[in-house]
Amino acid sequence: MKTADNISEFTIYRLSIYKRCLEELEREQMKTISSKDFAARFGLNSAQVRKDLAFFGEFGIRGMGYPVTTLKEQILHILGLTDHAFGPRVWKAILIGAGKLGTALLKYTELRQHKFEILAAFDANLNACEYIRQQQAAMVNAPIVLYPLERLEQVVAEYAPDIAILAVTAENAQMITDRLVYAGIHAILNFVPVQLLVPASVKVRTVDLIAELQCLTYHLHQEEVQKLEKSQIETETSEVR
Repeated sequence: MKTADNISEFTIYRLSIYKRCLEELEREQMKTISSKDFAARFGLNSAQVRKDLAFFGEFGIRGMGYPVTTLKEQILHILGLTDHAFGPRVWKAILIGAGKLGTALLKYTELRQHKFEILAAFDANLNACEYIRQQQAAMVNAPIVLYPLERLEQVVAEYAPDIAILAVTAENAQMITDRLVYAGIHAILNFVPVQLLVPASVKVRTVDLIAELQCLTYHLHQEEVQKLEKSQIETETSEVR
């Protein structure tokens, strides 16, 4: 088995996808599935599935495939979403930035279902904090506590969150990141389109909408180029004739 440092972020990301697919199969009461059928069902690569899982051990049964529920539980454990000794666990998070994106994240009720809970939120704009308090007054669940940004270090010390979610302006992102790191945060989910500088001990995952869209435009552009080249070749061939 490889150590955590030798396993790529892409492999870890795919494990999360496999977990979601296995949950769907579980809802359909499927007991076992081969890597070939699993890949075909969800548009995956069967060789990649086997390779990714092999990093963490042997999960399949020869002649039967993968036990759906057992494999899902193993992946949950690998991703840190359950502990075999103590059962399910919930990862504590704080949110910095209560603008439109931050407010949407606060309203995302499925976080708890996936073992994540936002305990507190921060914003430099006290009016934004008051607006969200009013919005949450009608919510069934207990409202998330909102704080002014100057209390960040104090609240981090009090709540001891595992993860910080960053949804601030680009010009403030690095400064707030520095404060989070100094306060003891070791994992940051970054929604700001900037490259954050952090120590090696701090893990950062950046969700960059523009970068994702640009990946799509690359593929669309390549299709256009190929069509143009094909059209030019056909035209030249026709002229030669």
